[in-house]
Amino acid sequence: MLILVWFVVCIIFYFVQLILGDSGHSLELFAVLTAVALFLISKIKYKIK
Repeated sequence: MLILVWFVVCIIFYFVQLILGDSGHSLELFAVLTAVALFLISKIKYKIK
């Protein structure tokens, strides 16, 4: 499960850097997208059990 989270975070970071580059809002967008992704992974994890 931790490997899945790591890959998702890395993919989100890559796309945010690709789209926004060194913009001041890239870190904020990365934080929001990572929080949403972790929330969805958590929901899916508990739904399966």
